[in-house]
Amino acid sequence: MKVPILHLEDGFHQFKFVVTGKSLEFKESEIYPEDVAVNIEVNKFGKNLTCNVDIVTKGHYSCDRCLESYVRPYQENFRLLFHIGTSDFETDEEDVVMLPPETVEIDFKERLIEHLKLTVPMKNLCRQDCKGICPGCGVDLNHESCRCTHSATDPRWEELRKLLK
Repeated sequence: MKVPILHLEDGFHQFKFVVTGKSLEFKESEIYPEDVAVNIEVNKFGKNLTCNVDIVTKGHYSCDRCLESYVRPYQENFRLLFHIGTSDFETDEEDVVMLPPETVEIDFKERLIEHLKLTVPMKNLCRQDCKGICPGCGVDLNHESCRCTHSATDPRWEELRKLLK
């Protein structure tokens, strides 16, 4: 996923890549095993490059409540600003990547991996109303009713229960 910039003229340029999930070489390749379509739009103006990166693939997740596997479409985009050269560069942008003057291409693979790692959901749910697994009998409450016959009570509360009677 290298974008040549040495003889790139000023203006907008499109670069499209398809990366196999296995070639990502990180743990999350299990989450993104399918091909990852990457579209990079580069706007070069002088020694500056603004890159809009669109990522499209499918994420394979395991629900945190019911442990069931599910697939969800994944589509994200992020923006990067590069500056070629060592001269002072002032901008309002927070993230500017400074490139040495002899740079001939930009490799987006590490930035893609970083973005995929950072956007893995903290909590994976197959659906918002997932009921999960019963802690007593272990059935998936999305598909079956609970088979628990008695309610488990903590014996430490038994003395307080006697006071209710």
